[in-house]
Amino acid sequence: MTEEFSHIGRRRFLQGAAAVAIGGGLIAACGGDDDKSTDAAGDSSTPAVTEAGLIGLTLNGLNDYTKGVATGVYKALEGTGYSLEVVQVNYDAAQELAAAEAFLAKGVVGLVIQPNTVESAGAAAEKAVAQGVPAGNCIWPGASASDEFFVGVAELDSVQGGRLIGEYLIANATPGKVCVVQGVVGQGFSERIDEGLDEVLKDSGFEVVVREQGFFDRTQAVGVVENAFTAHPDLGIIVAYSASMSNGISQWLKDQGKDTVLHISSDADEEMIGWMKTPYQSATRYYSSAQTGLIAANAVLASLRGETPEFRTVVEQVMATSETIDSIVEANPYMFMEFKDKVQNI
Repeated sequence: MTEEFSHIGRRRFLQGAAAVAIGGGLIAACGGDDDKSTDAAGDSSTPAVTEAGLIGLTLNGLNDYTKGVATGVYKALEGTGYSLEVVQVNYDAAQELAAAEAFLAKGVVGLVIQPNTVESAGAAAEKAVAQGVPAGNCIWPGASASDEFFVGVAELDSVQGGRLIGEYLIANATPGKVCVVQGVVGQGFSERIDEGLDEVLKDSGFEVVVREQGFFDRTQAVGVVENAFTAHPDLGIIVAYSASMSNGISQWLKDQGKDTVLHISSDADEEMIGWMKTPYQSATRYYSSAQTGLIAANAVLASLRGETPEFRTVVEQVMATSETIDSIVEANPYMFMEFKDKVQNI
């Protein structure tokens, strides 16, 4: 399965970037031929499409995951005449909507949203549509009333992601108590992982005894885990829904000398890959944050070119372990490193 993911996944992952380069070249060529298309009277018609203007990107918060998303957007815009401005909204729904409104007031021609909540991201996209500005969604949890306002979405099947985690547990762990550290409830992301995980673990002997939000923050995630061990000293399994939280949890497990706890995460960043080579993290449900930004931005670019993009583009996901993580990340990087410097000071 991993080998198949490496080859097929890499091909799909890079298709978006290639489409931008090819599409940009075709537009330039057509512009040269058609810019002065005339009839017998010499009147011009069908002006060339000009790739220029500001694209706005709202990130739901700031960590290495969201920086990876931003590098995907930069990758999509590479070679075009568009510029990018990025803001992060501190996992605050009101800030998410306000940031989008500020971008629209500034005159952006496109908007890319990494949602904080379904409702606030949808409201932002609706305002964009009202001004004729196409909006793309970097992580689509599933159908909602807001879908009509997005031109394209990066579809991540988080129910299947939860199933992958549950199946890994059944295959590799002794049934027992589980602590689940969610991200932000209301995004539709954590809830769907919960759904898939609960489906697989039903009647399996695994019991989720704690399920709380960690807000993608390592300190808050550690607080959830500490309280879980206080209430359940025999806790043997931790499942966290992001690398940003798992990094803090792994450090805490090491500091406490808890090297027999099975710890599983979701997504990946540089620090987490290091922890996966230790006893303090066993696996992750891996997908590329960079790919989500690339997909959403490509949809916006296609719309700006007058094309009708695919609404849903699937994000690849797979369970990765210490033995497979390096090859998987090589095929589908979590960050386009050539843009790393651009995202360090968001």
